[in-house]
Amino acid sequence: MANLKWKLLGMLFLGLGLLMGFQTPVTAAPLALDTSRIYGVRQIDTAIEVSKIGWKQADTVILANCDNFPDALVAAPLSHQLDAPILLTPTEGVDPQVMEEIKRLGARNVIILGGSAALSQQVESDIVNAGLNQPERIFGYDQYETAQKVAERVGYKGDVILASGEQFPDALSISAYAGVTETPILLTRAKEMPRSTQQALEDMQNEGDLYTIVVGGEAVVSSSTLDRLQNVQRIFGNDRYDTAAEVYEFAKDALPSQTSYLVTGENFPDALTAGGLAAKRQAGIVMTQRTTLPGATYSVLSRPEESPRTVVIIGGTAVITDKVRDIVEGKVQPDYLLKGLTIVVDPGHGGPDPGAKGASGTYEKNNTLSVGLNLASLLRSAGAQVIITRSSDVTPAEGTYSERADLEARTEIANDHNADLFISLHNDSFSNPEAAGSTTYYSSLNPVSPQSKVLAENIQSELIKAIGLNNRGVKNASFYVIKNTKMPAVLVELGFLSNPAEEKLLSSPEFQTKAAQGIYQGILSFEGY
Repeated sequence: MANLKWKLLGMLFLGLGLLMGFQTPVTAAPLALDTSRIYGVRQIDTAIEVSKIGWKQADTVILANCDNFPDALVAAPLSHQLDAPILLTPTEGVDPQVMEEIKRLGARNVIILGGSAALSQQVESDIVNAGLNQPERIFGYDQYETAQKVAERVGYKGDVILASGEQFPDALSISAYAGVTETPILLTRAKEMPRSTQQALEDMQNEGDLYTIVVGGEAVVSSSTLDRLQNVQRIFGNDRYDTAAEVYEFAKDALPSQTSYLVTGENFPDALTAGGLAAKRQAGIVMTQRTTLPGATYSVLSRPEESPRTVVIIGGTAVITDKVRDIVEGKVQPDYLLKGLTIVVDPGHGGPDPGAKGASGTYEKNNTLSVGLNLASLLRSAGAQVIITRSSDVTPAEGTYSERADLEARTEIANDHNADLFISLHNDSFSNPEAAGSTTYYSSLNPVSPQSKVLAENIQSELIKAIGLNNRGVKNASFYVIKNTKMPAVLVELGFLSNPAEEKLLSSPEFQTKAAQGIYQGILSFEGY
């Protein structure tokens, strides 16, 4: 930065600042996960692909209807208990590709879920005619009674899961946990518990203490239907995606795999068979919309200590688009991340003030503007309202130029817009050309200096990761623009123009892009992502 910086620097504050009582909001990190996709042309084919990936051989397969699928919601515990993949087929008979998969597995036994209205007698005939054993059919009058029968087949171990039989996402979200723990899933209506479900719960309570895990809020399972149950834990969120995220957190100890399965919350057949595979792999299930990753899912996948290394997407691009994949991989930032925030990006100097000048003639004002424009674009893509103090080689000050007027104008822009964050961008300069590295400053004179320091720490950490320069740390200084703004504010010295090697980097478009990305990720980290 030019001599003006040193005139305004004043003394450095080396103490601890005013951090007492302020806790960092960092709980997560930007997503950058590896992905793969399991899919087929039809939901039947996706189930086959799931089976191929999860099972080289199986003695038993579970067969459910591909179109009318409530019966398959409760299949994961049985799938895990029997080490049996879940396959889907139409009502009228066994699909030829499904039969080929059964033969590949070497299975002799087939369990049919649902009555003849779900899977006709022709399905049984097809199985017998293929030389397999007479299939076992587990069924009831409706999905509630079928769930009761499946629960009886799995057996009772002290716990039971209760989920909606009218809205399917909640049962799907807990299927991996239900599978790996072999906890039966019963289904219920929102305002009235079906008689078959009530009978199953009464029978379980008669056998001993019953612990019931209810998945979903009041809108899907009313508390009025639970008055006969003694030990109840409810897992729920604001919507199906939030509930799935809460289930993911609840189940993480039982599902320790570094792989997670991403399923649709909108079109369920593709996702139904994932519960069996996820349970087999001890992996959690998270849920998404077709075209974007919900905020709750993004957050739960981005916990540094808990996040998976790999996310397996279940279904083709008609079910979960490539945009969702790109969000998971970190190639696209969802617009909700910083929604509601106003962020001022301040490229230092400009117009008559070139800032520092490098040995080969590069100017600070040009470098900071390029980084600032890149940063503004990233922030807008994440939903923030971005105000940039200059978008070309001009000063934000009006009238006759002076250094003081320029600094006041930048500060007033932030304060007048009640900005949430202020980020000022600069290049450093020093008489010794060997001086090198990046520094992020905050001011203890800023009215919210504790937050400013935490913001500086997050940005400095992520910036160094992105650009790889010497880490000169976070420092306290009385620069005008970060002292007189009313919101968390930092001044970022990207590197030294006076250092010939760093001068080349600072004027490089590739470096400028990386620097913007590092600062952006620091802001995300400060905001809890």
